[in-house]
Amino acid sequence: MQVISGYDGRDPASVSETVPNYIDACEKPIEGLRIAWSPTLGYAKPNRDVLKVTESAVRHFESLGCSVDLVEKVIEDPIDLWMADFYAGIGVTLRDENRDLLDPALAEVLKYALNEPIDSYYSKVFRRYRLHEQIRKFFQNYDLLLTPTLPISSLNAGVNVPPELSDRNIVSWSYYTYPFNLTGNPAASIPCGFDVDGMPVGLQMVAGFNHEVDILKAAAIFEASYPLANKLPMLTL
Repeated sequence: MQVISGYDGRDPASVSETVPNYIDACEKPIEGLRIAWSPTLGYAKPNRDVLKVTESAVRHFESLGCSVDLVEKVIEDPIDLWMADFYAGIGVTLRDENRDLLDPALAEVLKYALNEPIDSYYSKVFRRYRLHEQIRKFFQNYDLLLTPTLPISSLNAGVNVPPELSDRNIVSWSYYTYPFNLTGNPAASIPCGFDVDGMPVGLQMVAGFNHEVDILKAAAIFEASYPLANKLPMLTL
């Protein structure tokens, strides 16, 4: 990350600022960080085990000198914006591919993508700008936003949508991650424990724009002080 960061005139999204020392950031203290903890962002449906494990991890940040606020609702579900963006990307890149060579779930998404009216996509572009501004303002009050990474710990091989989330699809069931694909905020997923079946649970950390340093130092100290290296899930042969 240290090597690939920095300004490049060929990339309109690159930032013309001095690149922070990301390695040193991992050694920085985090006392005083303002943390927002949102179990659902306002719309997600996590299962009980995921909430129990992630809430325990969030409380650990208080012991590290951070302030933690419960924020029940951060945003409205932007799934229609994400699906429009996702469909546009899939439609452009895969429309000429042989459907029989694609993963069946992806081929199903492509079918919907090619039927998406262009005016539907354009009508959502400016709403995405508004979402971006809403999140920018949110991080004027907080350094980090913590959420579960996923609403469940795991799902069986070959399953595209968890059975308990059958009202969603392959694009939409990962409630917590796609909002920040839309806004471009830096984020990380940190292992934070195991559910009752011994399956791993992730804690998502999101920071304000260009504040990767806050994520790296928080993730590093959490990893060092909340060790999971000696805890392995049970394997069934």
